[in-house]
Formats: sequence, C-alpha cells, structure tokens
Amino acid sequence: MLNQHIFLPLVEISNSDMRKFTFLLLMLVAFSSRAQQFRYGFSIAPGSNKLVLPADMYDPAVSFSGFQYGLLLDQTFVKGDIIGVSLGLNLNYSQSGMTSTDNNGAGDDKEWAVRARYLEIPLTLKLRTPQFGSFTIYGEGGATYGKCLRAVGDYTLNGLTLDSDIDYLEKDNANGINYLDKNAGLQFGLGAEVEVAEGASIIIGFFYQKGIMNVYEDNNVGSDILLNQTGIR
Repeated sequence: MLNQHIFLPLVEISNSDMRKFTFLLLMLVAFSSRAQQFRYGFSIAPGSNKLVLPADMYDPAVSFSGFQYGLLLDQTFVKGDIIGVSLGLNLNYSQSGMTSTDNNGAGDDKEWAVRARYLEIPLTLKLRTPQFGSFTIYGEGGATYGKCLRAVGDYTLNGLTLDSDIDYLEKDNANGINYLDKNAGLQFGLGAEVEVAEGASIIIGFFYQKGIMNVYEDNNVGSDILLNQTGIR
C-alpha cells in the first residue's frame, strides 16, 4: 500500500504548482510543506480493520475496509534529520463486525455490524536513515488515542435484519452490545521517502495499529474485544 507526502518550501505557490497539487490529491497523495525541520500536511489513507475476539464466544473475525484523513505534523531533530516526532489529527472511519457462536444450542446466528467514526491523535517517534541517492528509509513507533464520535450499525438474527442504524454508543440498547467511546493502540510503521525534486518527495509506507482497549461491551465478564488496523499512513 502506498503512502505519499509532498514536502515543499514555504514560498509563494504558482498556478502551475496548484495544478500539480490538485492532480496529486486526486491520486490520494498527502500534501506537506516544509520550513527548515518542521513539516505539515494533509493525508488521505485507506485501510483495513479486524477485531480480536474471544474464540469461545464468537466466530473468527473478518476484515472490514476503513478510511481516514487528517493533518500531519512532523518535527525532525539532529543533523541530517535522522530523528523526528510525528503528530497527527485524524478522522478515522472504521467498520467492524462479529458473529456469535451457538453457545446455547438454539441454533441462533447473531451478527452485529458497526460503522464507527473516531477523532484520533497518533504520536510516534520516527527514525530516518541518511539519504541514499534519492531514497531515505524510515521506521516509526508510538501510540494513538481515539474518541468515538459516532457508532451506528445493524443487528441481524438468523439472516434477518432486526434493527438498522442502531446507536451502539447508547447504553442498554435492545441487542445487548455497546460500542465504547474510547480507543487506544500501539502504532508502528515502515517506509521509504523518495526525493522527486528539490524540496519535494513522495513517501511509500505501511502502518499497523494494535488495539489495547476494548471497543465493544458484550456483558460477558473477561471478554476482551480489540480493534487492529493496517493500511497507509
């Protein structure tokens, strides 16, 4: 998966530059400006979401598509910009779902699907190699915290949708499952920065976010339901 950022000096932008920006945005490119060691920009990132579920209560989890976009801030330190701190402010559109196993022998197949929206703040430490020709390799690790702004979805029993557009953040809703309004995770990334012109580069990279907080509450004691995410950063 590709992660692309454009870093440009803080100078007056010509009409030609603006046309280039528009073209790159349509290709899901993140734009950034650079002033000495400080970078900032806008990113658009598709991804994949998958729950970690108790095996004795739910069927194996499946992956759902996701999407996020937001502001990126990057401050580098040390000669050669080999160490940096990256801070983001993202809107994360995350889909997830689960299906219950038949624990009571009744043969009921229960399925929950949730479309959540988070406001997230990722913070990572970034290590960059010296530039080799046009390439710079980077790795990053840190944490992210998210506040769930909205979580709606459906409840299906034996293939029949009983409720649609349920507010899963509402406590004690009829289907017995609640979506929690906070999430946190450990985040890791790896990629390469390719210089395409003086002061301009494209970043190609991956990220993995490992959930460390429950995102669902299912009234089962000791039931941990976590959300893992992969994709572009």
